[in-house]
This record gives sequence, structure tokens and C-alpha cells, in this order.
Amino acid sequence: MLMAIVMLSCAVSSVLASSPYIARPEQQSSEQTYVAAKAYLLQLERDHTLGNNRANWLTGVRTFRQIHFTEKKGALGPSSLYMSAKTYQQMFERFKQPQDIKNAQNTFLELADLYPNHSLADDALFAAAQCAQQQPGQQQLASELYQKVVSLYPTGDQAAKAQAILTTPASKSTNASPSPESSIDQAQAPRLSSLSPAKYWSSPDYCRVVLQAPKPLPFTSGTITSTTDDNRLISFDIEKSHTTGNHLHSLPVSQGLLKRIVSRPLTEDTVRVNVEVESLAEYSIFSLNDPFRIVVDVRGAQAVTPPNQNSTFLPAKASNSSQQPKLAVNTRINTGALTIELSDQKKRLPAYTTPAMAKSDKRGALSLAQQLGLGIRKITIDPGHGGKDPGAMAFGLKEKDIVLRISQKVAALLQTNSRYEVVLTRNRDVFVPLEERTAMANTNKSDLFLSIHLNAHSEKRKNGVETYFLNLATDAAAMRVAALENATSTHNIGELQDILTMLMENSKIDESTRLARFVHNNLLKGYGNQYKPHDLGIKQAPFYVLLGAQMPAVLVELAFITNPEEAKLLQSEEHLNKIAELLAAGVAAYVDHHYSAALKY
Repeated sequence: MLMAIVMLSCAVSSVLASSPYIARPEQQSSEQTYVAAKAYLLQLERDHTLGNNRANWLTGVRTFRQIHFTEKKGALGPSSLYMSAKTYQQMFERFKQPQDIKNAQNTFLELADLYPNHSLADDALFAAAQCAQQQPGQQQLASELYQKVVSLYPTGDQAAKAQAILTTPASKSTNASPSPESSIDQAQAPRLSSLSPAKYWSSPDYCRVVLQAPKPLPFTSGTITSTTDDNRLISFDIEKSHTTGNHLHSLPVSQGLLKRIVSRPLTEDTVRVNVEVESLAEYSIFSLNDPFRIVVDVRGAQAVTPPNQNSTFLPAKASNSSQQPKLAVNTRINTGALTIELSDQKKRLPAYTTPAMAKSDKRGALSLAQQLGLGIRKITIDPGHGGKDPGAMAFGLKEKDIVLRISQKVAALLQTNSRYEVVLTRNRDVFVPLEERTAMANTNKSDLFLSIHLNAHSEKRKNGVETYFLNLATDAAAMRVAALENATSTHNIGELQDILTMLMENSKIDESTRLARFVHNNLLKGYGNQYKPHDLGIKQAPFYVLLGAQMPAVLVELAFITNPEEAKLLQSEEHLNKIAELLAAGVAAYVDHHYSAALKY
């Protein structure tokens, strides 16, 4: 036992020393060990020298197991057990040892048994069913586990998928011989990943398509062709994957910009995806982790139009201004790794530009929005987390509940006092994926995006307010917050910065900075003598929820739920009302600043 602990400590120390994104603390907390272990797991996936040594994977399993042992009743207990099972699952895919898939199945079932009310319970049962399905003679057990997912967690995010599997002909008869169409699933299941049906959001000049896979997959940057009816076709290939039943899947959409999504087998281990759109100004393809998703963002030709030179910037109360032109942004292409992860590959077509966009004089430069005379009419407010994702928790409080109440109050104030149209990404306790939140803002053509969160830290004394906009992280603390909100490791955050390298030229950075300043300053100064929040500053960091936003967007961490004093305040309805008033006032101050600046000209 002593030797195992020594080996565990050495392994974790090695991870901390080798990772450029994780500082090596003098005394390592369970949270830091967990983050380091996830980073180590990613390292094993990518580094063939390390990943081909089975002993290294077992070190990862032991690390997560040790965290579970020490945090069994804590917040990391279920997560560490889930990661232990997931590591076994990846070991089976790589080494093909039957014991690994059995260990994965048993660990997933252990999680579901120990934590039946946790958000990961349905995920664990579903994963256990998948493990059973890959083992001879376990088909009946797999069906029973899928049925448990449906019956025990009917509102969970795995219920629909489990029901779909149960209703397919192959799952109705466990003794049935496999059809030729399903042979690829059984013969290559350990080697290939099945792509989930595409999710999409679309408006007349924007669409987002998301495909999910159980593990990171390599994919190409895509090509553009025209169809017979003058639509544009974006084609890209996903390797080491297959579609269910090895069929062509065609999803007619005909909603706004997006017309059709077609996926078909290109070779026995590659799927070609075609995204058909009505028009095309530019598109980008990037991936997100935990779980792995490939995201395709498309902006139509209507998105890049000449600005109205005679328009005037007006507040929302009297605004009839045109919509903001969405300008193209160059981003670095990163295709060096076998698995292209968190790397943006953008194709840019000619966009409209004018010298007026860079107008400035001795009175100071105006922002792009000020120059174009744009009004703020629609605002998207994003209450962080929700559903199976509780966010930060302490003192019996859950971040998801508090930020929803605050967001609803802010929405009511903005609608009543300023007559803005306000969209909430969620209006109840439901899980909304991060990429869906930004897509909702884009398809609703919002002019501002405000994501509301609460902070957390292992040091209970830590307190204060900090506000973020999307850009490269400048310090370790900003990366830590981004890692928590992205539900990923700091290792991923470092890679995410690759796709943001060229964002300094993006006008939304300047506008987001201004919005962050007005919101942040109002939160600091608005409490009077009643409460003096600690100023943690305005910072920049890469947040998934802000990625792809086509409007000024900020994320605000209102307080530390782990701080006893601030947690007590968060239980006061009067304090929540005050926070909502200050957030609404910050948005109004940002709009007034634009209006006043425009009047100078």
C-alpha cells in the first residue's frame, strides 16, 4: 500500500512538472491532483511513446481511484470514479484486453450504485451498457442497463439515446444474427467511434452544426463546392469513425441559412460530412473536449454587407437601426497533431470593408459599433450551468440555482426599464451544452451576450468580483477559472488559446472589453457602504461559452460561493436584487457610452 502511494505521488509530480499549464504547488489539493490527472490522460492519448505503455494508463487509473478514496463524500468523488472508468475504457480501445472493458463496466456500475442522485449516474449507466454491448454474451445485460437509464432517469440527457437503442431491431432480439449493415459496428467497434446525430441551430445569416463522438478524432479543415441549385457545400472528413449501420444519413433542414446535413462513409474508417448552406461568407471548424464535439460555424453572405453611412446610434428605447455587420476574422490553422483538438480552421471569403471603419481623430478612437451607428436591441443572458451540471457548490448552495435567479431578475429589469428584448439561454433548471448557448445568441441576432457565474476556490478566504472577455489567458488564475467554467482541464485551455492567437484584430474584442469595464465597475461601486467587494479585475481567458459569439460578450464571476461571508449574502433575496440592479445598470451604462460618443460626431 505504501509503495502504491509513493508511485502515485511520483506520477502526479511528474505530470505537474511536465505540463506547461499546471503550476507545481508546495501542497497539492485534491482539485489540483484531479486537474493534473486529466491533463496526464490527454498526454497519454497524444504521445505514442507514453500512451503505448499500459503501465502509464494504470497509473492514471490509480490516481483517480486515490482521489475517490479521499474525496468519496466530496464534490470530486463521483467525477474521479467516472474518470477511472473512462480510463479503463480507453485502455480497452488501445490494448484490446478483455479485463479492461470489464473493469470499466464494473466501475461505471459502482458509480451508479454509490451516487444514484448524481448528475453522472445516468451517464455511468449508459456507459456501462455500452461496455456490456462490446462483450460476448452480455447483450441481455446491455439491454437491461439501457432500460434502467430510461426508467430511472427519464429526464436525463442519456434517456433518449438509450430509448433509441432499445427500439432498433438489433436490440430487440439478443439472439438475432447481425445484419451485413451492422457488421461494421461489431467488427470495428473497438477501433472506430460512432458519430452521434448532428445538432444544429440556424438563422438567415448564421448556422452552427455540432457532431459528438465518444473520444477525440482527427478531422480535415474542409473544402467548398457549389450545388446544382447554387447552394454552397462545406465538406470535411472525420477519421477513425463510422455512421450507425454504415448508411448515408441525410438530414433535410431548410431552416434559414442551413439547408441539409449529409454524412456518409467515405472509406471503412472515414466519414465524410457535407453541410449545405444557402450562401457563404466564411466558415470555421474547431473541436471542443469533454465530451469531444466538432463544431462548424457558418456565416452567410447576408452577414457581410455595406454599413448604412447615414445611421445614428440610438439606445434601445427608440432604436430602428440596422443589424451589426459581422466581419471575418483570421485565425491560425493548427493541423500538426494527429488528433486536431481545440484548433480553429477558418476559410475566409472576400468581406466588405471601408475606411470609415477605422475612423478616429484627436478626440479619441471610436469603437466599430460606434462608427457604424448601431443600436442595442436584443440581449442574451446566460445563467451558467444547470440541470446535471450544478456548477460550484458550498454551504448547501448550488451555483446553477443562484445564477438562474439573478439572471431572471436582470432580464426583468432590462425588459421593464430599458425595453430591451431579452433572451435567456435557460429559464429553468435544465442542462444546456456550452456550444448551444452561443449558438442561441447568434441565431437570435443578439447585440450583447452576458454570461453569469459564481466563482469557487479551495481557499475559503478568497472573495471578490472578476469579469472576463474572450481572449488569450494572461495568468494562471484566469486559466483556472476558464478550466472550471469549461468543465475541462487547464491542459485543454492551453490548447484552446491556439485558435485565439489572431483575435486581437477582431473588433468584438474591443467592444467586449468596454462592456466588461462598465459591468465590472458598476458591480464594484454600486453597493455603497453596505458591502465592498474585492476587485479581482477585468481579465481575458478562453471560455467555450463565449467562443463564436458574434456580438460583444462577457462572463462575470459575481462572488465566491466558497467564501462564508459571500455565501451568506447570496442567500439574501435583497442582495440578489441588488446584484441584478447593478448588472442591468452596467449594461445601460455601456449603451449610454455609445450614444454619447456617437453624438460627438
